Amino acid sequence: MWAWNPTGGWAWDFPPYRARLSDKPRTDKDDGDTVLMVIDQGLGGHQEEAIRLEGVFAPERHDNGGPEVARFTALVLDEVVERATAHRQRWPFLLKTVQVKSVESGQRRSFVRYVGSLYALDTGECLNDTISAFIAAHAEWGGGTGSAKAAHENG
Repeated sequence: MWAWNPTGGWAWDFPPYRARLSDKPRTDKDDGDTVLMVIDQGLGGHQEEAIRLEGVFAPERHDNGGPEVARFTALVLDEVVERATAHRQRWPFLLKTVQVKSVESGQRRSFVRYVGSLYALDTGECLNDTISAFIAAHAEWGGGTGSAKAAHENG
């Protein structure tokens, strides 16, 4: 599928999108598993989208642990942006998207939804994994919608 090769760079079945954080303020809407990104579509085209991070199940901002995960996610992303800025890179992230085909119980969808895996361009680090590990280290928060614990509690 894809992999980071330290000697040869990125190897993908198909290329990911270059991306950067949007400069629109969204502090009241962002939680630890959704990020507003500007996506480079090539040939000068850009699209701004709220990206739901694949496999990251953060508590909502108003739930126990929600503000902490949101701050941690912002910190992780800001560190990547700082490194990119120091090296004069305009696009600090790579974004691989996947179309969601399943629908949660009781949900109707009239639009196509995508989730994404976000990578630091300079190191190849999967930021989804970093954020998920932080959430997993705090079992007292219980995770967010879609997490294994939440799924078990909801039957």
